[in-house]
Amino acid sequence: MELWVRIIMLSAVSLFLFVGIAIGVDSWQFRNASEAGTAEILSVRTDVQVNDDDNSPSATTVSYYPTIRYATSQGDYFEVETAQALREPIAGIGDRVAIRYITGSRGQARLDYGAWRDWLIAGSITLISLFFFVITMIFTRPEVPEI
Repeated sequence: MELWVRIIMLSAVSLFLFVGIAIGVDSWQFRNASEAGTAEILSVRTDVQVNDDDNSPSATTVSYYPTIRYATSQGDYFEVETAQALREPIAGIGDRVAIRYITGSRGQARLDYGAWRDWLIAGSITLISLFFFVITMIFTRPEVPEI
């Protein structure tokens, strides 16, 4: 196989490998720097996206962005809309949910699904990328002429 094909394939697979590792590092750093707490859901913003591509059937995707209010361990109250898009609402308005927040940083609050979910996402992307990286290395290795 040509060298340029191998370089392009390995670059693409390496990009996904980097993304998986970056998600894992971000999750680990946030978990170590944050505190656990609870928050009340104040409202939920709905974002509807309709795919009207001519080549595929029409599909509608609904994402939910809850606005939460939480108190830090120092007694400060914050309201923030989470950046996490949810496919289904996790709770109703007025319900309490588990969160993780960084003390002193107003916008640094995330819904807490547990460490297993963060690592499952990062680990899955990384393992799948590693698999394709190895497959690409095996099937695109340069041919060595016989002597």
